[in-house]
Amino acid sequence: MRVLLLGGHGKIALRMTKLLAAQNHTVTSIIRNQDHVQEIQQLAPPQNASLVKPVVASIEEADEEAARKMMENIDWVVWSAGAGGKGGQERTRAVDEYAAKRFMKAALDAPSVKKFLMVSASCARRSPASYWDEEDIATYKKAWEAIPVYCDAKTIADEFLFTESRKTQKEFEDIHLRPGTLTDEPGTGKVNLGRAKQSGSICRDDVAAVAVELLQKGGAGGLWLDLIAGNDSIKEAVEKVVSQRITAKE
Repeated sequence: MRVLLLGGHGKIALRMTKLLAAQNHTVTSIIRNQDHVQEIQQLAPPQNASLVKPVVASIEEADEEAARKMMENIDWVVWSAGAGGKGGQERTRAVDEYAAKRFMKAALDAPSVKKFLMVSASCARRSPASYWDEEDIATYKKAWEAIPVYCDAKTIADEFLFTESRKTQKEFEDIHLRPGTLTDEPGTGKVNLGRAKQSGSICRDDVAAVAVELLQKGGAGGLWLDLIAGNDSIKEAVEKVVSQRITAKE
């Protein structure tokens, strides 16, 4: 498949690029900084360097036309971009909400695009989940107190993707992957995916592996999937949420 990866120099995106290219998918990686081009290119398999194509462009500054142009001849889109707390509340809105919505609309309008995977966050919800305990609820409230604009922007983006995807007439999967606290520990391959606790963490290796498995598996459209470390293998976890239509959206 031809994959457009937005926010290509992020830690999850770098891992996803390597995994996707290893599976013979072509990855167009959108990055802001020319200095990162070589680093991105080195993620391609040695025998097929053409599978990874870094493109220097500003997601934040891309207008609707630029976003539409990036969707040409693309099958799958991955949103792994974010302001990362830099530039204050205004930039958080500009990237995590406004730009995300622009690219979602462009993907829905593009004839070739069949899937859009959103790397969201488990705090991105309007109220605590019905299946959480007191510790989970306290963790959720703390996140909204500490970074309210980020949580709200991610929630709005998820809601927009879900709502607009229900309106399209074409074959399309909106996949909402919502990891807990991120770590750089080595991947374990063991996760809790779907209706997970809020007070848990997950390593970026495993987030990337779950994202790629969801894209390749198919059938995850419309699912909001919270993700923390757990006991299920990634393949089993993805199979379970897809076959049973398990979602964290309430």
